[in-house]
Amino acid sequence: MDVVELPGGDTVAYLADIAGHGLQAGILMGMLKTAARTALTDGNAADGDDGSAVLSQLMQRLNLVLPQVKEAHMYATFTSLRLNLDGQSFFGMAASPPLLHWSAAQRSIVSIEEQQFPLGLLPVPEFPASRLTLEAGDLVVIATDGILEVNARERSKGDEAGVEFGSGALEKLVSEQAGLPLPELAASILKKVRSYGKQLDDQTLLLVRRRAV
Repeated sequence: MDVVELPGGDTVAYLADIAGHGLQAGILMGMLKTAARTALTDGNAADGDDGSAVLSQLMQRLNLVLPQVKEAHMYATFTSLRLNLDGQSFFGMAASPPLLHWSAAQRSIVSIEEQQFPLGLLPVPEFPASRLTLEAGDLVVIATDGILEVNARERSKGDEAGVEFGSGALEKLVSEQAGLPLPELAASILKKVRSYGKQLDDQTLLLVRRRAV
């Protein structure tokens, strides 16, 4: 996860998750962050940009760079947000878990998914990005699958495979606690997940709330 200010003052925040565990995954994550920050802080990063282009270009660049520095079986899932000074927002996704958008005005939550390949696996020609309309008080929640896939066995029902925490439970929790300060909301989510089942993968959250312009 990283937050980068573009040359013009807009901001890009992203959450990436490397498939695999251990030292190699950690090294690859460091390389991804370096490549992403280099691409985003380029003086020409936002020149002629329609708003979403920076995110599309970033994913495309990472998709080209990662195969040069990773093991063949490794890849990265990726969700990015662009938050502009003028209030416009955009998102891009590559094989990542759903992005949750809580509307403060509607008091409702929408789960956004994009069918796309992960980064670093195949020579994909394009990674599209889209507009995300955020109003004052709206909340965006992005979680790694280490949160959603936490498993609790229901022995009383004879369920040997167990039951994952899942995106539905996360949506419910966010809806109930959307008004909390972001650090408290993050702590509440992680506490709930860790009480649900054993952690087997990275558990990372990216939370963004739109303030009044």
